[in-house]
Amino acid sequence: MPAGELDRVERMLLLHLLEHHGQQVRFEASQWVTEFGIVRQFSAEPSDAIRRALRALEMGRLIYRRTQYVVGYSEPKHVFSLTPTGHRKAVELREASTAEPNAAEDAPARPAHGRRTLSPDHATEPPTGTEPTV
Repeated sequence: MPAGELDRVERMLLLHLLEHHGQQVRFEASQWVTEFGIVRQFSAEPSDAIRRALRALEMGRLIYRRTQYVVGYSEPKHVFSLTPTGHRKAVELREASTAEPNAAEDAPARPAHGRRTLSPDHATEPPTGTEPTV
């Protein structure tokens, strides 16, 4: 999905899920990755706009929904997570938002912040953790 197709709410949701990506453990997830928690986090936005954006991201295969136990709830809830493609898109959005306006227009040929690229045989591995903050 090209970056131009993502609206403001979808970009906010991707960045939110990236921020809470490391807080999901094997058996219990954070309340902030449930639909209720996301709607509560973005209370200034209309809840129907949040729900539409979640569905659009899910249909675009940038996020997926699964049922998991959530901290503070006795029953499993639906939680949202980034797919590998969604994770890459969220990292790109985060880097573009922290870059200067001129740097964002000129797409650099090399990785940002001096990071090394992975060799082709490692390109299909899912991310193992959250990206370090610089």
